[in-house]
Amino acid sequence: MKFDQISVRRGLGALVVFTLFFTACSSDKETNIPDVSDIKIDLDLTRFEQLLFADTMIDAAGVQKLMEEHPAFSEVYFNHVLPGAEDMMVSDDPEARMQFIREWVRHPRTRWLYDTVQTIFPEVEKVKEDLTSAFKYAKYYFPEKETPRVYTTISDFGYFPFVYAEDSLRDGIGISLEMFLGDTFPYRDYTGLNNAFSDYLTRSYNKDHIVKRALEVWIDDIAGPPPGNRLLDLMIHNGKKLYILESFMPMADDTVIMDYSSVKMDWVKAGEKNIWYHFTNQNMIYETSLNKIQKYIGPSPSSPGMPEEAPGNTGSWLGWQIVRSYMKTHPATTLPQLLALKDAQAILDESGYRPPR
Repeated sequence: MKFDQISVRRGLGALVVFTLFFTACSSDKETNIPDVSDIKIDLDLTRFEQLLFADTMIDAAGVQKLMEEHPAFSEVYFNHVLPGAEDMMVSDDPEARMQFIREWVRHPRTRWLYDTVQTIFPEVEKVKEDLTSAFKYAKYYFPEKETPRVYTTISDFGYFPFVYAEDSLRDGIGISLEMFLGDTFPYRDYTGLNNAFSDYLTRSYNKDHIVKRALEVWIDDIAGPPPGNRLLDLMIHNGKKLYILESFMPMADDTVIMDYSSVKMDWVKAGEKNIWYHFTNQNMIYETSLNKIQKYIGPSPSSPGMPEEAPGNTGSWLGWQIVRSYMKTHPATTLPQLLALKDAQAILDESGYRPPR
């Protein structure tokens, strides 16, 4: 989400074959990882929720001081992210708005949520370290892009990571930490029957996916909207974003990149040929009805017409494989150049992609 207002054996012989295959794949992946050791990134990460909620009796002057010290993020947070903010903005009375903020900060549910987040995230040094590593790769591939400023906060289960304009040159990323409390946290006890908290989604609402989620929204902003509404257009567009994500997180497992369990990832890899045939039979890749294709290009527990074991988002996964094939066939293509290629059919035709037999 971008705020525009400020801008997934048999016998010793088989084991040996598997080991050789795994070693070859790992070696190939590591060989293609660029050296970013000379790239210096000073990641600016602010724990905004601590600044706002640590003082249970924060007064209007304290809130105002926070707004002045962090103007861009405060503009987004207090006007859009804060629960009920859109209703609050109707009022022109600054005192009424300040009172609304203070009452929410002091509300028992808010205090419980803040305390819960602080228990799970007493510090975020590992998050900062992993983000720093990812943005070193981002600087390598997109040297003209400034490293975003990062804020952690809480939004009462209202927002995943979001992008906003920190200034005219730099983006900012907000991370609602309550969205990463772990797959055993009873989200629906506090959010109701919200589809965003279905079991197939909350399995990845944990610390291991914070960096991936934050990078996703930034990459989504860089990539812009898809160039068309055919399934093929959306497959290739999402495939580009997944390729960039793995370039920023080169040591991450494919299960993390795709938000697939290891079982689901094994299924798509084993069934790649059948997925390809499913999409290409009867020209389904040229389908434009969102109702017919949305489960193939977004989070979903399943993919229509495929076996029960199939995960959703199989179109995006296949698009990723096509983009991988394209980039292997065109090794001189930079990531900005890849994003500039808008003809999905041409990318498919020139990728040399063939599903494994």
